[in-house]
Amino acid sequence: MTKQLILPIALMFSACAFAEGSPAPKNYIYVRKNAPAKTTQIDSVKNMEAKAGSDSIGIKPASNSNFSFAGVRDWCRKNGVADNLSVSFTLGSGGLGLEVSTPLTSRARLRTGVEWVPTFTIPMNFELSSFSGEGASNDVSHIQEMVKDLMGLDMDDKVTMDAKPNMLNYKLLVDVFPFRNNRHWYVSAGFYIGSPVIGRAKNNRSEMQTLVGVNIYNRAYRYFTSPEFDPYMVAIGNGTYLDPELAMEYRDKFERYGSVGIQIGNFKDGSPYMMEPTKDGKVTAKATTNNFRPYLGVGYNGAVDKKGKLELGFDAGVLFWGGVPNVITHDGVNMTKDLEDIRGKVGDYMSFMKALPVFPILNFKITYTIF
Repeated sequence: MTKQLILPIALMFSACAFAEGSPAPKNYIYVRKNAPAKTTQIDSVKNMEAKAGSDSIGIKPASNSNFSFAGVRDWCRKNGVADNLSVSFTLGSGGLGLEVSTPLTSRARLRTGVEWVPTFTIPMNFELSSFSGEGASNDVSHIQEMVKDLMGLDMDDKVTMDAKPNMLNYKLLVDVFPFRNNRHWYVSAGFYIGSPVIGRAKNNRSEMQTLVGVNIYNRAYRYFTSPEFDPYMVAIGNGTYLDPELAMEYRDKFERYGSVGIQIGNFKDGSPYMMEPTKDGKVTAKATTNNFRPYLGVGYNGAVDKKGKLELGFDAGVLFWGGVPNVITHDGVNMTKDLEDIRGKVGDYMSFMKALPVFPILNFKITYTIF
């Protein structure tokens, strides 16, 4: 038993002595826990790609595009394009207006906005006239008496129409500054777009009784003066008929008095144009032009404060609305082209319009630069 214990103990001490003082065999390999492992070039690339995708390292892939909002803004400021915005209030022949503007280049500017002519009324009076085989007459007193006796209606001897403008335009203009060192004077070109109807006129409501009386009288006139008129068959209601002799008396009066209407003027062949109301007792007219209207003009702006943000100025030019406006009545007659010798104030208005194939623009404006 003792021999058996002594032998293992001796072997253990021998091993310890060998580990401390004896050299290790040549084929022995040491392994260190903290020694960095050798990596190849491929492994290094993979490690860099993994780190680039992690949140712990602030590396982002580079963009292939050079476009950015800041870059566009800096370019605009450097070249003077859309680097400021101005707002203007205008007042003049174009009406009331609001517009915005911004530079296109150092010597050009873009303007856009709207102009509106406020509604106002221009009263126009038309005298009633009668027309028979003997011609036209302004004396309608006998017709007024007849309408009163037959129908109980009071007819006036004139009709009032109210004319109102109808102008709302969108505009787009380009201003060019012709002088290199002068930003005050400019030349403008562009266009306006608006409704083709630039004005309307219709009878005043107080004239309804007169116009209804005109309609009823003219209907009776045509009935009694028609070739098919039969004095024995003039029905007056409830199965009764007008006395033939009285019917012939009315026929004689209608032939002498003639029809009644508003004599605006004469056709080019010399015959009078007698405007009659519509079936519902109305008389209307409208003025029309092209809805696309080129513009050409000049303008001036000058600062009135030290910072140059507040400016006063004007625009002067012409609006090409396609020639003389057409004034068309409810029955389709073009007063501009079909008639001549137009009476009264309406004739003065028509003469003025015919002398202006273009519309003059003179607007004063206040401008404020926002930034």
